[in-house]
Amino acid sequence: MELQAKKKSFWSTFKNAYLRQKNIKTFWKKLDKKNLSKEFIDTFNLYLNSESYNWSSKFWRHLTMLHVNLIASGKYKNYENIMSRLYFTWTEIDEDLIKDSCKEIQYNKINLNVNLFKKQDNLNYTASINHNLILLLLYENIKSRKVFRYLNQLDKFKKNNSIVENSLNIDGLEITQDILNSLMEYEQIERLLGKLSVKKNRFLEVGAGLGRTAKVILSIHDNAKYVIADLPPAINVSLHNLRTSFPNKKIVKGFEINDRHDLIAALEKNDILFIFPHQIKFFSKKTFDLSIAIDCLHEMDRGTIKKYMINFENVSKLIYFKVWETAGLPYAFFQHYSVHRKEDYFIKDHWKEHLKERCTYPSKFFELGYEF
Repeated sequence: MELQAKKKSFWSTFKNAYLRQKNIKTFWKKLDKKNLSKEFIDTFNLYLNSESYNWSSKFWRHLTMLHVNLIASGKYKNYENIMSRLYFTWTEIDEDLIKDSCKEIQYNKINLNVNLFKKQDNLNYTASINHNLILLLLYENIKSRKVFRYLNQLDKFKKNNSIVENSLNIDGLEITQDILNSLMEYEQIERLLGKLSVKKNRFLEVGAGLGRTAKVILSIHDNAKYVIADLPPAINVSLHNLRTSFPNKKIVKGFEINDRHDLIAALEKNDILFIFPHQIKFFSKKTFDLSIAIDCLHEMDRGTIKKYMINFENVSKLIYFKVWETAGLPYAFFQHYSVHRKEDYFIKDHWKEHLKERCTYPSKFFELGYEF
């Protein structure tokens, strides 16, 4: 089984886990911050002095230092675009995607009137062609699904998109990986929400990345309330992205709220609320219809996964999460997770399983959904 992180020798794994220091506080103290905005600096300082600092794995501290260095360098006017293309774009051709797409499109004509040789920004020609082929296959794969009806609805938000994504024009629409992947995820989320007889239209997402899933849900559920719990610099990116995409929504940062009443009041008065992960515990029982965690749980240490799962069960009715089938946590001493072992993600036997499926793309991922 392929691991999310490449296998390393015993000595290399030991060094990464125990000898190599990833002290963000020391890094931040020495960093030249002249190219960072006041909002970014303030958010990062709040994070360093919060309980959530201890919720980040050594691997995530390593990534945080890489990302902040990139932003602080001042080389890029819009660092959100660089992070999107370097860290959130898949360019690996997936054999399972080709097989699944062939099944879906064998009765339909494929639109080959697309520029598969389009050179994408920050990708070489080989990666660009792979990226374009992936977009075409995903598009054709999703065309026959009910969720496809939302595509035009999402396309209108592109004019307000602060992140310029690599795209391909298909059938007159500018198609991106973010849109297609988010639609496929929403297909399963919609299926899970159908299990609830009473809905509050409230969502909690951890590790939201660029905010792509939030954008899809808020576009489809116009009156929804959405909470994002994340760490900088990712939370700064999603905050900027959603502010630009939804200029008419009330969006607030609640990083300094440490009172249950005040946090609930902030959610009631606004449409989108940004918090740090440790603040999830302040919400009342079953505040949310659904908690969402996409491509993040397998990058945490076991203790942190357990904290999240305890909080998810307390504050929400359902959970949807997406992880590698088998993952090896970098900068940890042989910590491996598998979706086929419930104990790895602290899934309780009395939770009702509604979803456990291999993703269309990337097929190394599984989607899981439970009712608490």
